[in-house]
Amino acid sequence: MKRKNLLLSLLISLFFTNFVSAQDTIVSWTFPSTSADRFADVAIPLNATRYISAQYGYLQADSLSIDYTTEGFQGLPDKCAMTIGWTNNPDSANWMVKFKTTGYGDLKLYSKQFSDSSFAGPRDFKVQYKLPGGNQWVDLTTITVSSDWTTGVVNGIVLPSACNNLSQQVGIRWILTSGLDINGNALLSTGKSKIDDIIITGSPITCINELQSENLIKIYPNPSNGSFSIVNDGQNKTIKIYNILGDCIYVKESDIESVTKIEGFNAGVYFIQVTNVYNEVNISKLVVE
Repeated sequence: MKRKNLLLSLLISLFFTNFVSAQDTIVSWTFPSTSADRFADVAIPLNATRYISAQYGYLQADSLSIDYTTEGFQGLPDKCAMTIGWTNNPDSANWMVKFKTTGYGDLKLYSKQFSDSSFAGPRDFKVQYKLPGGNQWVDLTTITVSSDWTTGVVNGIVLPSACNNLSQQVGIRWILTSGLDINGNALLSTGKSKIDDIIITGSPITCINELQSENLIKIYPNPSNGSFSIVNDGQNKTIKIYNILGDCIYVKESDIESVTKIEGFNAGVYFIQVTNVYNEVNISKLVVE
């Protein structure tokens, strides 16, 4: 019996781990050769126009010019973002991105940094975040950069829960913390700093509810082509459908019909919430292809 319980616990643990690890990219800057510029390359609609910047000085009033023609992490033709001008700016000069997290939690951050060896770039950084409306940057981790794409890596660091489901912009920056280059010498004005593959992922905030209520809502077909039906078991009181951004886009008070037919949905991921006569809420995911 103990062996069976242990096996069951392991299976549940593996299922839950696999479930929560499947995340969406809510915004990323990967600088492909076809779109090597400051704007996000992959994003949910709220973040489609978000961009990367490099800045320094009092109140971050001065900008560093960014070059998007340099070879990136994946090698040519992949590109990255590159700047010079980090001299004499510890605790000031930084890379920065801003984005919204509406509808998402369990946020994770990825990035890669590189400092040129021929024009020895900055070595010491730390990653910080700032909440919307705040004026304080909070440390997440420190980074030591080298002349490769494997040393100065942030690999899925979890952002604080305070960053979840925000309709205003969260800030992330990679700020210089010393005046040294990658060789331990004084950083020169010619030192080059590169960054690539900035990716922020998250899980839809309804995922935990969906896991708990799996198979309690009968939807067919799922995946759908835009038309689908929800089975009424005689106890459904209210049906609500939310898009991936958390907006409620459909509401219906359930009636005596055994099946509710819905049509005209565009491709995407939706969450169907059914409240029964006992005010119990069940949520399930629908995919429209």
